[in-house]
Amino acid sequence: MNENIEKLKAIINQAQKIVFFTGAGVSVASGIPDFRSIGGLYDEISKKGYSPEYLLSTDYLHSDSIGFMDFCHQYLLFADKAPNPVHKWIAELEQRQQSLGVITQNIDGLHSDAGSQHVDELHGTLNRFYCPNCQQQYTKNEVMQQQLIQCKHCGHVIRPDIVLYGEMLDQATITRAVQKITQADTLIVLGSSLVVQPAAGLISNFQGQHLVIINKDTTPYDHFAELVIHDDMVTVVEQLTGDILS
Repeated sequence: MNENIEKLKAIINQAQKIVFFTGAGVSVASGIPDFRSIGGLYDEISKKGYSPEYLLSTDYLHSDSIGFMDFCHQYLLFADKAPNPVHKWIAELEQRQQSLGVITQNIDGLHSDAGSQHVDELHGTLNRFYCPNCQQQYTKNEVMQQQLIQCKHCGHVIRPDIVLYGEMLDQATITRAVQKITQADTLIVLGSSLVVQPAAGLISNFQGQHLVIINKDTTPYDHFAELVIHDDMVTVVEQLTGDILS
C-alpha cells in the first residue's frame, strides 16, 4: 500500500464527520459518460451538430418539450447502470455513522441507489420526473419502462427533476450542503474538476481538519488540500476497503 493510501486510511479511520463531495468522475466506472471530458457526452452530442447546453436548457424545454424528453430518453436515462464500489463505499461509511452524507454534482441518482440516505443533489436527479402542470410525480423506472413523455393524468409533457441551464440551484439544497460542509471534520472530494460554479465554490465553507481531493486531473483547489491523489477512484477505494470495510 503506497504512502498516499496509508495517509488516506489514517484520515478516514480517525474521522467522525466525513462529508463527500462528488462529481462526474465517480460515475464513469458505472458506465455513465463524463459530460465534459474528451469522448464524453458533450463531445458525442456536439458531433451531431447540437449544443449540449441548449438541449439541457429551459429554452429548449419550453420551445420543444417533446424533443427535450426524447433527448432525455436517448442520452440521459441508462437502464443498465448501477452503483460502483465508490458509491457503495460512501454509503457504507454513512451507515457506520462516520459520514454526514454526500453532496453531489451528479444527476444519475446512483448515490441513493447505493443506499446513501443523506444526499444533497445540487443539480437535481434523474430518479424523479414530474408534470409541471399538475405536479404528478414519476419514478425513473416508470418513465423508462413505459417510455413516458406525457403525464398520464393531464397529458402535459413531463420533465426530469434536474436543474437546467437557465434555472437556479435549489436554495434549500444549497443550505443543507453548506451546513454539512461546515459541520464536517473531513471533506473528501471525489471525481470533480471543481470548476463548475457555484457548486464547486461550496467547499470554501469547509473549516475542518482534513481536505482530501481524489481526481484524475488537477483542480483549482489542490493546493488547499492536505492530501491530493491523482488516480482512478475505484482503484483507490479498492485498496482501502479491505481494511476499512472488513
